[in-house]
Amino acid sequence: MSALFSRQLGKGSPLVLLHGFCENHHIWDGFVKELAKDHHVIVFDLPGFGSSNLPSDNISIDEVGALMTQELNRLQINNSILIGHSLGGYVALAMMVFSPLLFTGVVLFHSTSHSDSEEKKGNRNKTIAFVQNNGVAPFVETFVPGLFRDKAHPSIPFVQKMALSTPMKTLIAYTKAMRDRPARSNKIVELNFPLLVLAGAYDTFVPLSDSTEISKLSRLGTLTVLKNAAHMGMLEDQEVAIQAIKEFAK
Repeated sequence: MSALFSRQLGKGSPLVLLHGFCENHHIWDGFVKELAKDHHVIVFDLPGFGSSNLPSDNISIDEVGALMTQELNRLQINNSILIGHSLGGYVALAMMVFSPLLFTGVVLFHSTSHSDSEEKKGNRNKTIAFVQNNGVAPFVETFVPGLFRDKAHPSIPFVQKMALSTPMKTLIAYTKAMRDRPARSNKIVELNFPLLVLAGAYDTFVPLSDSTEISKLSRLGTLTVLKNAAHMGMLEDQEVAIQAIKEFAK
């Protein structure tokens, strides 16, 4: 039995959805029903989240990408579009770089091809220390509302409950992995694959200026701005995001 949880719906060209940090496949629940009308949709729990096992406390983004690619090969899913939210976008880019012929495009959903700045790396280290000293719950309490434009958004309790299920070792392992991940911007230029960047107008984690720049790296790049969203467009601006993905996947 595979150590990675996945769920498959619908028929058609395949879309692989990869969730973000402290999430699991349920973050896409509002998406899959609509996308599955025209596509074969596959949602995963990344290693260590949800029902998937964490193989190592020192896992890297590249290693996660390799595991996900192996699983797609095992499931015999080819020519898919990768859709990655935040952390999931980092994983999607690793998959595209190492196995470009397996995929037909990437959607960076509130994600970036840049590596962490020194300031961001320092913040990652502070997160690790805070969680080690205080646990997951106090971190989640402040982290999740900060993902939303509206700090009283009705989806916040749903996301907080999901985030609270994240094991401490997973949270710390991925914070290190994100801190140490390589930049991928040069690979987007080099491979020139179809790229859709979904950006939140109010996103403080991935600024709109960065998303705009990244969308121009590929000759086949496009940008859709989610005008009502910060970092959680699948919940904050769902209809617009779904329509953008449908247009990209035609």
